[in-house]
Parts: sequence; structure tokens; C-alpha cells
Amino acid sequence: MEVEQEKEAGTALMALHIPDADYDMLVIPYRDATENLLVRLNTLNRDYRLKYKNYPIHHIQNRIKHKKSIEKKLLKKNLPVSAEEARENLTDIAGVRIICYFEEDIYSVVSLIKKQSDILVLIEKDYIQNPKLNGYMSYHLIIGMPVYHTDGMEYYPVEIQLRTMAMDLWASMEHRICYKEEGIAPDKKERFRNISSELREMENEIKMMISG
Repeated sequence: MEVEQEKEAGTALMALHIPDADYDMLVIPYRDATENLLVRLNTLNRDYRLKYKNYPIHHIQNRIKHKKSIEKKLLKKNLPVSAEEARENLTDIAGVRIICYFEEDIYSVVSLIKKQSDILVLIEKDYIQNPKLNGYMSYHLIIGMPVYHTDGMEYYPVEIQLRTMAMDLWASMEHRICYKEEGIAPDKKERFRNISSELREMENEIKMMISG
């Protein structure tokens, strides 16, 4: 009886983790999708500079979700912890963050992405025109990126966040100070909301200085 209970406990424990080999196989096409997207974004940025003597993208970051993060996300969604469940239910295994100079650059890049006929726009959220209550601003896209295999093509989701440098500074600091700490003082959260607006005003002032 004890042996059976130990086996059941072991099985339950195993179900909380994705085997390393399964994780490695899971993320291969997401890496391919990300690399494909990065090539296109860099090409668009260079072409934009040639045509308009300017470029909208300051820099690009990318990541593939770690195995532990995938496991936590599945558990949070009350889903079985497996590579197959992750593939079927998660849209943020691959992530790309595009840091632009000004807000109008974000919308230019979004427009250029949408013009690519083989990219699917799955989810779109504009937190610039409609900031979150805590002051967070960003433009979110989840796209279906084509990945070509020897036996055909399949779409894989890539989460894209587009921010200005000021938005990215605010989001990074807010995440560290407010999101990561428990019981943060309400006045500190309120101050961060105000700083978000102040950074936006500063950014617009710099833009006017450059254009004027």
C-alpha cells in the first residue's frame, strides 16, 4: 500500500514538470519564428531609413520563455503541465520587445508588420491610447508567424510589445519596484502613475525640440 502511494506521489510530482527533452523540442519552432521575425524587422528598419532618412526602431529584445515559467503559467491556468498543453494554450512562449523613439514610430512599425501578407494578427491591444490604471503604456500584438518545415508550413504565435524608450524605462522600473514587491505603499504606486505621465510629456517635448 505504501509503495503504491509513493508511486502515485511520484507521478503527481512528475506531472508538475515538463521533461527537458520535451521542452527542447517544444521551443525549436518558436525560436525559428522569432529569428524569422527579427530578420524582417531589421530589414524594415533599414528600408525605412533609406526611404525616409530616419528609422523608427531603437533596439529589439527577444526571449523564449524558460521551462519553469511555462510550467508556472500552465499551473496558473489549471492546465496539465506538458509540452503539448503549452503548445496548444500559451501564446507567449516566444516574445519580442520593440523599443522605438516616439509614439508615432510604434504605429509605423505596427502598420509595417500588418502589411506582411503571411503574418496573422491574432490579438491586438493598444495600451498607449488606453493606458492601464497603474500607468502602464505599450502596444501589444500577438501574431501568427509562419515557420516552414520540410513537410509544410505552420503558424506559431509570437508576442510583440512595442514601447518608446520612456515607456520601457517606466515599465522596467515599475515591474521591479511595485510588481516584484508585496505590500508596496499606495502612495508609491500613485507616484509611479504620475511619473508615467511625466515621462510621456518629456518625450513629447523632446520630439517638438527635434521637429522644431
